[in-house]
Amino acid sequence: MHLFGGNGRHGRHGASGHDSDDYDYEYGEEYGEDYGEDEEEEEACYDDSAHYDDDYDYDRRYYERMERYERRSQYARRGEYRPYEDYDPDYGRYGERRFASDDIVSREELRARRPRWPRRLLAAFLTLVVLAGGLFAAYRVWAQRPDQQQGGLNDYSDPEPAETGVGAVAPQSDANKRDGVWTFFIAGIDVVGNHNDTNMVGMFDTVNGKLNIVNLPRDMLVNVNLNIKKINQPYAADINNGGDGIDPLLECISDILGYSVDMYALIDINAAAEIVDAIGGVYFDIPYDMDWDAPDQDPPLHIHIKAGPQTLDGENFVNAMRFRMSNDGSHSYAGGDIQRIAFQQELLTALASQALQIGNILNIGEMYSAVMDNMITNVSVGNAAWLLEQFLKLGAEDITFQTIPNRMDGMIGGLNYVMPLIDDWLEMLNAYLNPFDVAISEENINMISYIDGVWTMTQGYIAGGEDSFAYFG
Repeated sequence: MHLFGGNGRHGRHGASGHDSDDYDYEYGEEYGEDYGEDEEEEEACYDDSAHYDDDYDYDRRYYERMERYERRSQYARRGEYRPYEDYDPDYGRYGERRFASDDIVSREELRARRPRWPRRLLAAFLTLVVLAGGLFAAYRVWAQRPDQQQGGLNDYSDPEPAETGVGAVAPQSDANKRDGVWTFFIAGIDVVGNHNDTNMVGMFDTVNGKLNIVNLPRDMLVNVNLNIKKINQPYAADINNGGDGIDPLLECISDILGYSVDMYALIDINAAAEIVDAIGGVYFDIPYDMDWDAPDQDPPLHIHIKAGPQTLDGENFVNAMRFRMSNDGSHSYAGGDIQRIAFQQELLTALASQALQIGNILNIGEMYSAVMDNMITNVSVGNAAWLLEQFLKLGAEDITFQTIPNRMDGMIGGLNYVMPLIDDWLEMLNAYLNPFDVAISEENINMISYIDGVWTMTQGYIAGGEDSFAYFG
């Protein structure tokens, strides 16, 4: 007959580690209590029926012990422990008979009771480190420096190029660009008439950590072969003639800067409306009632926004940017286009600051889609990621916003123009927007201005002639 108490201290393979030959017979009474057997009768005789009964009784007890062990393991895994005093000294939680060996804790139970969260936490941390390392390596491959435009400064060798288009292409000199410096042009395109009403040129010096941006008013006089010679006309004119509008606009910008920009982005103003809606609106204080109806525009324009602090949705945000004057003339921009540009900058600043709030992190996908779906650019997503990385290294003091030196009182043919102050512009151009190792001069730009009845022409001609201007009234 099998005479051992499982994994307890009385078993053949008990906790003491001794073999059955070292059995202490002083515990015979306890043994008998555990198993309910008469030791003397067993020694006196051997009966087959008793043998089978004892085997059955042993198997029953063995399975009962295994069930108790499994229950304890489950409690340990769930963290359900009860103090020993909660148990009856002779019976467990479920009323089973207790044995002396039940007080022995096996290695399996010890392992089950050990907290597993430190190892799991460490495994999760190491997994994140590996993933982050892989993502960073992939990002370094994906994020790429933009290409710089080849060529140097404009060199107008022909004093009056053939007037076959809305702009003239200038040959380029051998000036060298500084490394780590990029130039760009950003235009906000209004679908109402396809006019680029917002125009910004800039230079990003990643070596010295400087970002300079200059606004060009939409009514600024430019030297193009059109009857309305404003900076917001070349793009629209080419679109209306079946073109894409990009090349004539970039040529016009090249005439003003004296070189071709490295990067450009033409953004539909509707992108701003979609971004505003994606972040749930922009809180802004409208200075006065904006009531302006322009039924002659295509499509007709109707703006009605009450004064005061409010949350602007996408439509009203864009309408506030478009607003020029009240129907009754009570409110308008006294400073003309320059004052309107300042107001637009306030709106865009409010949009940017609120879009970058932590609560809008989940809206980044929608904002990104709104921009990419409404933008024409030569900048890849990888280029944009690299530029953003460089931009985040800048401080507020490293970024400047300015407007081209001008006079607002220009008038030609009964139409108002913003007249650039060319000499002052050249100083600003060389101080903030010159990516070359030589100075930009009048020889490199193609600009005209009409102030106090006197024409200034850097290349000695007006595209299309002075009579090409449209006259109103």
